[in-house]
Amino acid sequence: MKKYFKLFILIMVMIGLVLASFSVSFAQKKYEVAVLLPGTVEFFSVMRRGIDKAAEEYDLDIIYADAEWDAGKQLSQVENFIVKKVDAIMLCAADNMALIPAVKLCNDANIPLISFTNCLGKDTEGKFPGVVSFIGRSEVGAGIIQGKMAEELLDDREASIVLIEGNPGTTAQRMREEGFLKVAAEHSNWTIVEKRPIEGWAKEGSLAFMEAFLQSGRKVDLVSCQWWSGAIAAATALEEAGVTGVYVTGLEYAKELVPYIKDGVVTASTYFSVVEEGYKAVEVTRKYLNGEEVPKFVEIKHIIVTKDNVDEFVPEM
Repeated sequence: MKKYFKLFILIMVMIGLVLASFSVSFAQKKYEVAVLLPGTVEFFSVMRRGIDKAAEEYDLDIIYADAEWDAGKQLSQVENFIVKKVDAIMLCAADNMALIPAVKLCNDANIPLISFTNCLGKDTEGKFPGVVSFIGRSEVGAGIIQGKMAEELLDDREASIVLIEGNPGTTAQRMREEGFLKVAAEHSNWTIVEKRPIEGWAKEGSLAFMEAFLQSGRKVDLVSCQWWSGAIAAATALEEAGVTGVYVTGLEYAKELVPYIKDGVVTASTYFSVVEEGYKAVEVTRKYLNGEEVPKFVEIKHIIVTKDNVDEFVPEM
């Protein structure tokens, strides 16, 4: 009897050890998450700080991919990560329409798709059926903020406006333009004399365009730029040409921009935390993988920055 009792105890101990090993294995599961970026600019280098920080805190393995502003290449990257059976895909779309097929691909593979910064589709809050959540700013809303800055400066007087826009065809370029034009439609005295998308959001491209525009002799009262270094380039071109009395506005914030705002050379831009946006995207992904409910839209808000409040904000770029 004692022999059987000892055998029973031994078996129970072994079962306990097996269950414990399963429990530890489950507790130590480390999710693998693919992060797909549209291209290489300083903005995404800064954002990676937030992504990497959250990945460390939430114990995720991050695999990055850069589409080099090629929507077809990015869609292929989605397919490759599905084949690799990652646990989730975080997508910053190179093109808000061309990447829509990624949703069905991920849904069919039962891999959660989270979008951030550049959304899919045309919803102003980045919501799209089949996408778990969008983390970022409303790009149409960003364009509306550009328009509201123009309203503050121009009111309803006659004015000639130049729009310097980001990489052609990107979500941000198209939707920011849409937002600005919504505001502009309410002001019949405004004339948009030119809209110019700039390849790769390049400062040099913005400078070259603005120099050529000024050489044409056309009048301009406001240059509204979709990003901060574009605003610096426009302000530099105006200053070098000896043109005064022209407002220059941008979006986003960087250390290089600060003295231009303080000196009034760039009239206004906006601040939001790029690092926070990356961090929040990972945080939402981890919560979803843990089985928690997450919102469809996590908004990172713009704050308008002028020389009156510029010292309140610490640049991340």
